[in-house]
Amino acid sequence: MKEAGVSSASRRAAKVNRLMAVVDCGSSSVRAFIAEPSSKIGDDYRVLEDLSVPVDLTEGFLVGKLSRAAMDGVARAIEGIQQAARSYGITTLRAVATSALREATNSDVLVEHIRNRLGVSLEVIDNAEEARLYVQALGVMLRRLDRDLPGRTLLVDIGGGSTCVTVLEDGKLVFSVDEHFGTLRLHEQFKELRDSIDYNITVDRYSLGAARMMLSRLPEGSIDRLVVTGGDVRRLYALVTGKMPEAIAEISIAAIAAWHHRMQPLTPAARAEACACEVRDAALLMSAASLLLHLGHDLGSENIFVPQLTLRDGLVADQLPGAHGPHHLDDAQLLAEARQLVKRYGGHLDYAENTAELAVQIFDQTSELHGLGARERTLLRFSALVHDIGSYINVRNRHKHTMYIVQAADLAGLTRQEKDMVANIARYHRKSPPEPHHVAFQELARRSRVIVSCLASILRMAYALDVERTQRIRKIHCTVSGNRLLLHVDRRQIALESWSVAGKAGMFEEVFGLTVEVLPREEL
Repeated sequence: MKEAGVSSASRRAAKVNRLMAVVDCGSSSVRAFIAEPSSKIGDDYRVLEDLSVPVDLTEGFLVGKLSRAAMDGVARAIEGIQQAARSYGITTLRAVATSALREATNSDVLVEHIRNRLGVSLEVIDNAEEARLYVQALGVMLRRLDRDLPGRTLLVDIGGGSTCVTVLEDGKLVFSVDEHFGTLRLHEQFKELRDSIDYNITVDRYSLGAARMMLSRLPEGSIDRLVVTGGDVRRLYALVTGKMPEAIAEISIAAIAAWHHRMQPLTPAARAEACACEVRDAALLMSAASLLLHLGHDLGSENIFVPQLTLRDGLVADQLPGAHGPHHLDDAQLLAEARQLVKRYGGHLDYAENTAELAVQIFDQTSELHGLGARERTLLRFSALVHDIGSYINVRNRHKHTMYIVQAADLAGLTRQEKDMVANIARYHRKSPPEPHHVAFQELARRSRVIVSCLASILRMAYALDVERTQRIRKIHCTVSGNRLLLHVDRRQIALESWSVAGKAGMFEEVFGLTVEVLPREEL
């Protein structure tokens, strides 16, 4: 009996250890899931509690700062969620905030207040991480349903403060961007018109412009399907179809257009009555419908897919057994983003791919010198792929332009620190090595500065080996002889490469204490 009691206690403890609590601090409420991973399916789960506390944070993106009342509301909401989680034996929350706190200049005050008062780390995530979380959630749902998304998918999450736009190729994230279109934001922007006929017309015209702006930013190529998420979208689906959405429901553009046409001439009160909701909520539905209609029309889509997923599903997915956690994409997806950057800025992809391959060959064959691992190898390849995109702006200072393009881009799968490292690695592929007055480099942590120096010095060698950009050299064999690194290449005539490497080898010698020499094929 004693052994059975111990076993039962162990099982209870194991179950508690498996439970998780995640929090999404949005524009109009603080929401949370308390969830348990499935014991039958490795990457599935069930929601034990779905919690929501109304908190109005629209002032974050309307006036650019949060009031004391709004901050206190968030703190109280998270404290209540924390207490609910503790009742399940959960002591750690994964909590994130999106557009309202991204735009509030004093959000750091709230983050520190919650950390000090509750011991909860509230992370204000950027759009790229938000996009990655939606893709994670969608991936779990598709595996649960044994479905896939061949071809190119446009995934759009319409929120209260912003809209997250993501392109997937065969289910893999390759591009994301944040648009300042939100149903709450729109409602507040045109509130002086809300009781007039001009309101709906103005919102619809604004939505048309927003839809065309979103689509103009996308990588070139056709879109095979439109997938849209968001609370207002799910409510719109229920109103238009008269039924609750399935896991991945489908609704026609024609049905949305017919509903929109019926609602548009109504007064706000009559529209709210027809929608069985408050006046403001009915206005938000109209904004969502307008954007969907214009997106669908410009894409030539007849139907829209509406999955039953939220940002919280992505947060849970990050904590399932085998998941890599926040800010992670597998190498294939991460490098697909890099290739999209090359295409977007008119780069020569064959040249970029060969430079990256040469850099990785040097990295792999000098592992005893640098002692770096698989993640740094991926950062090097990413940096090598994008190193030349600054040429789109200006050839003379392309290394500097590459740096700030990378820093400004939405790049899912990289932490803020990794993104800064990639920007610096690419920046130092040519011209001077890091100097004391280079602020962006000096602001990196010490270990990050060392890694950047190692990887940038390797990238310089790869860059130097294709000075004429013909991918003439594709294979390298690296050996260390005394105080020299010998680069044995697969060509005999190497006078140009030897000259080029000699001009770029100073940083490698400074970092590793070795001079660099290029040797032709016959000396392999």
